[in-house]
Amino acid sequence: MLFAELFSQVVVAMEFVGRPMRGRFLVRQGGNGWMVDDSELKGPAQIEKNGAFAEKLTKEQAEVLAGRLATRKPVTSDRS
Repeated sequence: MLFAELFSQVVVAMEFVGRPMRGRFLVRQGGNGWMVDDSELKGPAQIEKNGAFAEKLTKEQAEVLAGRLATRKPVTSDRS
């Protein structure tokens, strides 16, 4: 009985440890090349506000862009 209890605790611990955290930006293959998907916009990420979408890229371009988008600071207004 002791082994069964220990085994169930290990399995539960592995469930939490084994799952990677998913960030906001995900690199995936699109219809034409690779794209950066934005989970908040529920579609392709925008490189800048009212700018181009992050699609039709090489895999390397998409990975670099996703990293930059994930680490950029949110845009704030200086207006009072």
